[in-house]
Amino acid sequence: MRPYKSFKTVNGMKGGVPMVETLQIAAIVVSAIVTSVIGYVFHKIKQRDERRDLLATERDNAIRAREEAINQSLRALCRDRILQGYRYYKHHGYISTADLETMTKLYDAYHALGGNGTITAVYDKICDLPIKGGD
Repeated sequence: MRPYKSFKTVNGMKGGVPMVETLQIAAIVVSAIVTSVIGYVFHKIKQRDERRDLLATERDNAIRAREEAINQSLRALCRDRILQGYRYYKHHGYISTADLETMTKLYDAYHALGGNGTITAVYDKICDLPIKGGD
């Protein structure tokens, strides 16, 4: 005994699974496949975004490290130049107005680059030197 009455089927012959049920099964299968494909596409998009974020973070960290190295180098150069200038001008016993202006610019740059107050005492000694000449 057949479970179904004789209906028109997908291939047009009588007997077998009715066409309406076949279409319902096909719709369920297609829906499952489409859902899986959409899920896979979203998964791949998420992976790509995570990879892009990781690369951006690594790039940003490298840039920050490079900027910090440059910052430290410039600060060390300003510090060295101020100390060197102090020894030179102290030895001569005076400083010119132009040289004092240069030392002031170096001192300001040193502090803008995050320098501490150690150089302040040296800069104050430079400012206390007698000023001679305009060049």
